[in-house]
Amino acid sequence: MALGPLVGSIGILAAVALLLSRETGYERPDRFIIATSAGTPNVLWARMPSFQDMTLPVKDQAVPAAEILIDGAASRCTGWTCSADSDRGLKEPSGLALFQKGGGSAWLYVSDPKVGFVYRYEVSRTWRGTLQVGPQQLVASNLKDKAHWLAVDSYGNLFYTDSEAGTISMISAEDMYKHMPEGRTVLSAEKTEFVAGPAGLAADSTSLYWANLKGDQATGTLVQAQANDKKQATILAGNRDMYQAIVKDICLAGENVFFTGDGKSLFAVKADGSSNVTEIAHLQQPAGCVYDQETTLFVADREDNAIYSLPANMGTLHKVKRVRKVASLDSPHQIAIFFGPSSNKFLQHLSE
Repeated sequence: MALGPLVGSIGILAAVALLLSRETGYERPDRFIIATSAGTPNVLWARMPSFQDMTLPVKDQAVPAAEILIDGAASRCTGWTCSADSDRGLKEPSGLALFQKGGGSAWLYVSDPKVGFVYRYEVSRTWRGTLQVGPQQLVASNLKDKAHWLAVDSYGNLFYTDSEAGTISMISAEDMYKHMPEGRTVLSAEKTEFVAGPAGLAADSTSLYWANLKGDQATGTLVQAQANDKKQATILAGNRDMYQAIVKDICLAGENVFFTGDGKSLFAVKADGSSNVTEIAHLQQPAGCVYDQETTLFVADREDNAIYSLPANMGTLHKVKRVRKVASLDSPHQIAIFFGPSSNKFLQHLSE
């Protein structure tokens, strides 16, 4: 089997994995997009295209419609009937973060700023090839009109922002098993000038990245700080006029940080601050984005009711010629990727 045509369309890792899956008989882990839907009480899911799907002509590729993963109105306790173990349902879920535990299961964190709670659900793949969630677990409270954005790092620590108070807080992975753990402020506007109305954020094992709704050239609209020295920050973007006044949603993809504002464009900058801000794609109303840890970025488009995919591993940032619609769902906002189990060690490593 020749790899040449495949490398150009889906990337080297994708082509190698496809070849190995055909040679060994093992299949690549299933991938699923999970999304909050603006203005609804639901969390949705849709299956992402396989390697084989991606090699088909665009006209022959099916675009699945999303299904409900969590029906926020299906089970909801009220007032004195609620306890710590009750399913409180969802009012208007916003923030979304997923921590892949391995073995085809993950912790899904969902914030509901309208009522001020953050919840956790265990997500797994069923034998039918669909997604399911376990019981709702209450993680944090007293966050009304806060925690519109969530992020989780590679250790399982959960981060959230409070734009009005000017704080970024964290619930550690260890504290997550306590009853109603308290979030700890790790960055604040009072102690550092680089926190100015924090909004979307992303985290990995070494760094924390965040968007500033009130940022400017001095404070930065997109900022990076080292996890072990958060007082030293690097401004990655600061020109508000270039990308429609503000930065809201961000995601980390290897050496690149992608972000959206109030306009119609997806932008990117190098994570180490070594490049200028570059327009990557023009959409209708881009919102949250997520990287699949391989070659592809997925972006929610609220106005077009769609999830789009595009290349993410750019050595030199540039505008892409086309994006590909991979799922249809109403007004997607924040998105995450869930990986199903794989029996192939090589393919399992790719999905980690």
